[in-house]
Amino acid sequence: MKKKSAEYQNLYPKNPDSGAYVIEVSLDDYGELFNGWDASPLRKKDLEPELLDYLEQAGFEIPLKEKIEICFYLAEEMRDSDKEIKSITGVKNNFRVVMFFINKTLMTTHRQVFVYMTMSILLLVFAYLIRNIEAGLLLSILIEGLFIGGWFLLWEAFSSFFFTGYEARHRRKVFTRFTTCPIYFTYRQVISQ
Repeated sequence: MKKKSAEYQNLYPKNPDSGAYVIEVSLDDYGELFNGWDASPLRKKDLEPELLDYLEQAGFEIPLKEKIEICFYLAEEMRDSDKEIKSITGVKNNFRVVMFFINKTLMTTHRQVFVYMTMSILLLVFAYLIRNIEAGLLLSILIEGLFIGGWFLLWEAFSSFFFTGYEARHRRKVFTRFTTCPIYFTYRQVISQ
């Protein structure tokens, strides 16, 4: 029985020389790579948001164990080696900036997890210590509130770590792969009709 191929194998061509899957992007000029509203020099410009979304989606579709390459197609008459080098540098810099913000998000998440766990433990320990005290209705309500608050904060800690943190860690792996993958331009002759 023939083994079913993964969908990404049909969507992205494989470079026969390197064995890497190629994420292909066709451009009309170098400027299409970057956000038109960004007045920074070419090597510091932000990537076009739609291009960044496309690359990120492709990065998620192709499994992390596979190697990738990014190939930008341009018309031969647009070839400019200086713009090509600056564009590749700009794209790599954008990937590093995205990595910076992902790492910042992860640090914030880890800090929240620590605070939630600490507060949860304090509330639960305090609630267990005072639960056997003979008290009236108000103290009973306070003790139940401490238990509920402690368990809620514990759930928030687990939720932040396992759900929010997992997504950010996976996104970091995708962009780590982008920062190390080959990026190149391929120029084609345009046939006028």
